Amino acid sequence: MTRRAILHIGRHKTGTTGLQLFLESRGAELEKAGFCYPRSGRDLSPGQSREDQCAHHGLARSLMGPRDIVRQRLMALRPAFLDEVRNAHTVILSSEGFQNVAHLDLLAEFLDGFEIETICYLREYLAYVTSSYAQEIKGSGLATDFTFFEERFGLGLPGFMMIWGQVARRCKWRLYDRARLIEGNVIADFVATAGLPLQPPQNASESNLTISGNLLGFKLLLNMLGLHMREFGAPMNDLAMAHARFRGPIHVDLPTQQRMRGGNSCNRTLRDLFGEVPEVDFEAGNRIFDLTSLERDMQTILPKFAEFDRVASHPLIAALARGQIGVFDHVR
Repeated sequence: MTRRAILHIGRHKTGTTGLQLFLESRGAELEKAGFCYPRSGRDLSPGQSREDQCAHHGLARSLMGPRDIVRQRLMALRPAFLDEVRNAHTVILSSEGFQNVAHLDLLAEFLDGFEIETICYLREYLAYVTSSYAQEIKGSGLATDFTFFEERFGLGLPGFMMIWGQVARRCKWRLYDRARLIEGNVIADFVATAGLPLQPPQNASESNLTISGNLLGFKLLLNMLGLHMREFGAPMNDLAMAHARFRGPIHVDLPTQQRMRGGNSCNRTLRDLFGEVPEVDFEAGNRIFDLTSLERDMQTILPKFAEFDRVASHPLIAALARGQIGVFDHVR
């Protein structure tokens, strides 16, 4: 019997975290049906969040670097992996980090004996870039403006699809559009596309909200001041969940939208695959550093960060806490 390896390879900001949490939570059900969502290849070290531990980011990171070192890492990992999946007819591996690996042939060697299939969710270009920008500001110390970020985004979708087509026997490309996803969410869509014996949740919630508005501006300010900490994720998610003005699309003016969409082949490729692709008008999005609501928003945001001494004690943040909003003129 041919054994399958289903690789969920992203892309970023397509509901990946929620899907990975779901698959990790249903491991026992999968095992009973001959499937395996293995622990091998997942970074289970204590310093990792549950969201990071439930994905195969460790395996994806092992594929980065010089070729000889990558091969050594995979050889070291393979015995434990094979032992864990020995009774499974289908193995499921999920990490959006797979989209960035350079040595796909070594990944194929690691999965020798398995028929590789990929499932990947693709987004409309500007929706993808804006969400990725907000995620980078939120999850890292990135401190740059959106235009600079987009110029260096480097999405070459045709090349990406071509290299995966050389590794996988079957590539399933899905458009991340709720109107086209099965039951309107990525978990139900993945379960059906992969043929998993699972009942998806009735109300799938977003596990990694896209932040925007003055919350995104505040985190960008923290990054500019060198104050990024991974622990900021929880208070940002809480704020975005509680206040609509802190989540969702960011503002991009219409001429910039047209220039960015016209300068990349992504949407043309998507139309070839899926037909009409909806394009959101981002002029209605939340502005970063919106001075009309900044004072009110700081009163909401700052208490959530008061427990972080490095933030609360910084002179600029302290000035904002005192209502001295004029200091923002220096960072616009």
